[in-house]
Amino acid sequence: MRALFMFLAILAFQVLVTAALHSLATWLGRAREVAAARQIRLTDAIAWELGAIAAPVVRRRLLGRWQVRVGVPVDRPATVGRLVAIVHRVLTGESPRRARYELILTPETPAA
Repeated sequence: MRALFMFLAILAFQVLVTAALHSLATWLGRAREVAAARQIRLTDAIAWELGAIAAPVVRRRLLGRWQVRVGVPVDRPATVGRLVAIVHRVLTGESPRRARYELILTPETPAA
């Protein structure tokens, strides 16, 4: 009887661990899909207004903050300002909670 109980306990533990790992993988996959959708939306908005001048990389940080990393043409400050405005509009357009983001601008060398 004791051996049967131990067998069932081990089996239940394995099922719970497998279910937890599956849930974690599903959650991570959904988080990647959301980040990819946000990156596509941001890239499309930039391309629509400014042309193909920047390719942002969007990812979600811990505690729900979004991080956007984008190379900017430092020799064109007006374009950088418009780019920042587009990023802000896209990331905060749907709800005030989405206003939590970090924008990292990296200098882009001009093409020769």
